[in-house]
Amino acid sequence: MADEQLKQQIRDVLKQVYFTSPDDMVDVSDGPDDSVHLVLISRKFDGQRAKAKHELISDILVGNLPSEVWNRISLTICRSPEEIKAGL
Repeated sequence: MADEQLKQQIRDVLKQVYFTSPDDMVDVSDGPDDSVHLVLISRKFDGQRAKAKHELISDILVGNLPSEVWNRISLTICRSPEEIKAGL
């Protein structure tokens, strides 16, 4: 189980830097061992390819968190609401 303070630190950076809309969903949960999983749902992902989404998130995390924090993320899922509705 990942440290709650670490998960909150990741959540805070994502919400403060990019996912500022109340409609943006940022979920940070436990992954295997002490890793962390991210699920991000936002209209900001509309029309973006998977690679662009992951590069965006990586840039935010690497630019705002120490490596010992962002290195704990083992899974990131980025979707727009339309992708969720379409089952993608």
